[in-house]
Amino acid sequence: MKISDIYKEKNRQNKSVVSLEVFPPQTSQGEKTIFNTVSGLTKKPDYISVTYRGNSGNKTLEIAKKIKEDTGIEVLHHLTAVQNSHQDMAKILKNIEQAGLENILALRGDLPKDFDANIKGEYLLARDLITDIKQRECFSVGAATYPEGHVSSPLDIENIEHLRQKYDAGADFFVSQLFFENERFYRLNEAIKTARITAPVTAGIMPIMSTANVERLIFFGASIPTKLIKIINKYKDNPEDLRKAGLEYSLEQIDDLLAHGVDGVHIYTMNRPSVANVIMERYL
Repeated sequence: MKISDIYKEKNRQNKSVVSLEVFPPQTSQGEKTIFNTVSGLTKKPDYISVTYRGNSGNKTLEIAKKIKEDTGIEVLHHLTAVQNSHQDMAKILKNIEQAGLENILALRGDLPKDFDANIKGEYLLARDLITDIKQRECFSVGAATYPEGHVSSPLDIENIEHLRQKYDAGADFFVSQLFFENERFYRLNEAIKTARITAPVTAGIMPIMSTANVERLIFFGASIPTKLIKIINKYKDNPEDLRKAGLEYSLEQIDDLLAHGVDGVHIYTMNRPSVANVIMERYL
């Protein structure tokens, strides 16, 4: 099933889409944790996205295919393009299609450290990848949006023109980067509506699970509000209490987002079974 149709159906029901994200682990035991978590959910998310990490594209496809075949849950295959040629991408898309997957999150991907801005690549922007994918009618295509701007952008809020380009290229829906202040997402959503971009926009939420987790979030450009900083400082020497408090903060965020009638909420689970189970039990 195409995820664009899931959003349409949930909209008709006046409900928000609830989705989860997992990433390809480094070990076989990590893979078992993912599959055990997904198969053990008593309440199923509307879809599960599988990230695309470096050279792990084949692993992304393998995990996404297994989740769909074993559970029947729809999957969203992340795909980055910056270091691929059109010929490479044609092969990748064919493999995804042959695996029976219908949904792709189209991303530019991180530029390599030795990237030469003067050399014109075949995919420099996500919109270029979206254009290519949409030439194949078999895929529903999602794209990323950034409530606090992309880490490579000086803007506080993503340049709506860039979002418009993705939309015009054929993006069917958007998934936001993580954030910890809902007002940032509401501001972005309002700007999107003002620009007459009608594709649904899902809010990305990641619970704080450890102090190391915080360092990663700062790397991604997420601002940490004062309330959350106080929570982190209070429980920094007590990992279990920090996990509980971090998850509770995220649940409060989600409660508020759903009360505002957002199109969807996307949970960055970091492959943690406890996070996935608590979210699904509470909201589905």
